[in-house]
Amino acid sequence: MTVVVINPGSGPVSGATYAQALQNMAVFVADSGLHSLTELLKPDLGDGRYRFFACRGNTWHEIDMPGLPLSRVRWMAEPGQDIWDFPRLYVDGSSWVWKFAVDAAGRDR
Repeated sequence: MTVVVINPGSGPVSGATYAQALQNMAVFVADSGLHSLTELLKPDLGDGRYRFFACRGNTWHEIDMPGLPLSRVRWMAEPGQDIWDFPRLYVDGSSWVWKFAVDAAGRDR
């Protein structure tokens, strides 16, 4: 039997916290050149991700950030990082690992 996995890391994230997601967002905003980070009153999506909004120019992006330590979320294709071990972020409804989420959030729609 052949098993095909699409979008590894897009499932629920256990052990996540809002405080960690907020810290991750500060780094993500810097990496992607976003500004005007906005927190929601109830950002918990129930799957270990937390919703934020940030913009680049006049374009607002919706970002669902995993609330795990940055070292477990920020996949940048560095030596020793296995993409299978990293949860995906969601940018405007599409799932990405960090390295590609930065590009997705850093462009205008």
